[in-house]
Amino acid sequence: MKRSERTKLKKSLSPTAIWAVALGSIIGWGCFIQGANWTARAGGPLPLLIGFIIGGLLMSVVGRSYSYMIAKFPVAGGEFAYAYQGYGRIASFICGWMLALGYLSIVALNATALPVLAGYLFPGVFNQGFLYTIAGYDIYAGEVILSVSFIVLFGVLNYLGAKFVGNIQLIMVLIMCAAVAISLAGVSLTGNFHVENLLPAYGEGKSFVSGFLSILALAPFLYVGFDCIPQAAEEYNFPPQKAKRLISTALFAGALIYAVMALVTDVVIPWTDMIQLTSATGAPVKWHTGAIIDMAMGTAGVAFVVIAVCMGIFTGLNGFFMTSSRLIFCMARANMLPKAFAYIHPTYKTPSTCVVFATAICVICPFFGREVLNWVVDMCSVGTAFGYFFTCAGAYILVKQHDGAEHDKPISKVTAIAGCLISAAILCLLIIPGSPAFMSVQSFIALGIWIFLGLGFFGYSCKKIKNISKREMDYLILGNVQVRLGLRKQHKQEDYLIGQLVECHHSETKQ
Repeated sequence: MKRSERTKLKKSLSPTAIWAVALGSIIGWGCFIQGANWTARAGGPLPLLIGFIIGGLLMSVVGRSYSYMIAKFPVAGGEFAYAYQGYGRIASFICGWMLALGYLSIVALNATALPVLAGYLFPGVFNQGFLYTIAGYDIYAGEVILSVSFIVLFGVLNYLGAKFVGNIQLIMVLIMCAAVAISLAGVSLTGNFHVENLLPAYGEGKSFVSGFLSILALAPFLYVGFDCIPQAAEEYNFPPQKAKRLISTALFAGALIYAVMALVTDVVIPWTDMIQLTSATGAPVKWHTGAIIDMAMGTAGVAFVVIAVCMGIFTGLNGFFMTSSRLIFCMARANMLPKAFAYIHPTYKTPSTCVVFATAICVICPFFGREVLNWVVDMCSVGTAFGYFFTCAGAYILVKQHDGAEHDKPISKVTAIAGCLISAAILCLLIIPGSPAFMSVQSFIALGIWIFLGLGFFGYSCKKIKNISKREMDYLILGNVQVRLGLRKQHKQEDYLIGQLVECHHSETKQ
């Protein structure tokens, strides 16, 4: 690929749209549906809430490195580009491939949350056309059609333009935030907010530390979404330095919404009773948060939570469609994936081939059922932990290079190292046997399959990548930014040599 053929994305996304993409991707279906499961996993409300808060704070440390790298390299690809800048081509491929897994799986997982919600609102309506059972989960044609329909819908929306979906995302996020606020206010004003229902605060089935760590290990999955901000950096219509505030506020708002919905779920009746709720027929309740809101606020309250769930699902679908397509586009532009993925639609100015590919992959997923996708969720945390690590490690290298230029160091080396350690610790919680968040055997098998596929793609692209010079690869991944940096460094060296010659000339004249 010649330099003149480097395709670029249109600058069309405003700060509010980018913030909405981040927050909408952070808050997905799990915030409104998984509350009871997370409380049980933590062994009580206290380790759950502290896990949410500390997880958000740790991600904000990682976010500092992200904001620094965005300002330096405002290009599509985010972590993929940062891994290349710091550690080269192999590291960038590993980082990009692992992140692609995480982003695509979240699109599919959000889509399969729709049948869960529909099963609560319209029992039996979508449980039609039994197909088969996978891992104990029954697959119905009605549920598959529901999930696939929304995957295709948001695929089409992302195909039609970034500015369009950015504006839609902002509207949906504002509706979601309003619904969350109304749910908390409703539970409080109806007199159903009973703090004593949070007791025992912890210790049900596990210690405080193990419960806290099991939630903390979910942080990459819970807060994945703030890293959508760098993926779209090439499309900013504003200075990239603003990303720092967008990341910090999105993480703060995300932690607040997680905490609010956890309280709403655990505070109306004793939480130990809540996780064991049954329906009128004696069957376990599928959606605990909805059942609790129904107790406290009635049908009207449930309607607001349903709106919040729908917006959480839709914003997750929308945000990760955008993120995954930009990542695949950037990898293809660097010749690490087939060149067809680097195509930009002449009318809509979107990476349309990438959007179609992401849609096709995600459309397959509902046929495997939610249990199989839950195995992929653990893998998502592994993939995002890789992205966090490479970003922070790349930031450390840059900060170290600019030791003498304080004005060029909005973060310190300590902050960058801390981000690396946080990322490595989260990864260890997932892969070290005996840790509270150790992945299941099925998750490791699925991860192994994805790594095997990655090796195949890398082997296919290896010869082509090796034939591209470093300067050309710098341009393909980092764009004019890297060229300007290289020229600036060259000019500094020339200025230094000229200065040395002038000094020699003056000294000779004096002699």
